[in-house]
Amino acid sequence: MFENIIGQDVVRDQLKKALEKKNLPNAILFTGEPYAGKLTTALELARAITCRKEGFWECDCKACRSHRMVVNPDMVILGNRYFISEIKASADLLVRTRALFAQFMFIRNIRKLLKRFEPMIWEGMEKKLSRYTSSLSRLSENLEILDPGKELPPDEELQKVIDDTISLARNLVPAVPATIPVDQIRNLSKWAHHTSSGTDKIIILEEVDKLQESGSNSLLKILEEPPAHVTFILTAERKGNIIPTILSRVRAFDFKPRTPEISHMILQKLYRIDQEKMTLKDYFQEWSDLDYTFLKGHVRNFLDAAFTRGSITDLDDLFQFMDNNRDKTILKNFLELLSVEIHMRFREDPELYGTVSGQTLLKKVLKEINTSHTNSEVFNQNSLFLLECLFYKTRDIYEAFC
Repeated sequence: MFENIIGQDVVRDQLKKALEKKNLPNAILFTGEPYAGKLTTALELARAITCRKEGFWECDCKACRSHRMVVNPDMVILGNRYFISEIKASADLLVRTRALFAQFMFIRNIRKLLKRFEPMIWEGMEKKLSRYTSSLSRLSENLEILDPGKELPPDEELQKVIDDTISLARNLVPAVPATIPVDQIRNLSKWAHHTSSGTDKIIILEEVDKLQESGSNSLLKILEEPPAHVTFILTAERKGNIIPTILSRVRAFDFKPRTPEISHMILQKLYRIDQEKMTLKDYFQEWSDLDYTFLKGHVRNFLDAAFTRGSITDLDDLFQFMDNNRDKTILKNFLELLSVEIHMRFREDPELYGTVSGQTLLKKVLKEINTSHTNSEVFNQNSLFLLECLFYKTRDIYEAFC
């Protein structure tokens, strides 16, 4: 049980103990930064809850088999994540190794995405879902070709199937809402309350810290009187963005950031990559469709302009890029890179970094960056507007310091 959870020993032991003592609550919250293993643990916990034997990874019971392939009909997953990075990284592993475990990993990553398209979730929104029927059908056909019970096709044919699968997945990703809509949470509530006695059902909600007020209130209603035989597993990056009334109804498990040593172990063991200084975040960013080199360059331009009383017109290329790519994850990644860059600049300037006023300046800018992130993810404010506001506020803070 939990054999595939690497580097989160405290959480793993707490969950095993709760299962053994049969006192696991039916509402759980996993908090921690991206790439900490929250969804992997949630999927493993779902398997352990529904297992009719001892919960070992190789268990051959019907529930365990379906959970390993992420096809259990009594499990629902909602929320957004870095789908394409995971899919492309596991596709590369499958092509390089042609190993059975790589088949499982690639198929699981595709099905993490497909789980967001269960018809029940889209009740009342069938017209929108119908646009993706063809892609969903073709993806299922490709997964049949890659089924672990079958022999893999020759290299050239395998590459074609994988390329087509990635392309189809890429078509589906924009349909996954950046924030779980209230309508989908209401549909979950209906599904949960229709649970027949004796059937364990699992609801996994990712990024609940990004829920809008209506979504949070709808989720709270379910958690106030949770149905029997339903376990809610919530994940979040920022615990402080979750309303207190939801926090009071869950048991929280905090995931530590993956250390460089743990990251190296995971990359070596799971992805057959031997890069000692590469973090998991760096690795998945390499597989992202997003051009991180472009963003990093404009992060530097942003701070250069803000710290030299420059003009916002110096950032025209960045704003044009943001305008052409209306994706909330781009702003999120830009803000994360901005935080890293400003920390690095302060560390490289000991005279500034070591002073009280310098530390105050750093805290103020970081606070504005966090506010921009919250306004984007929680309140769904426009990325261009937030970026412009952040530029002027950062410039004003620096001018006041000087």
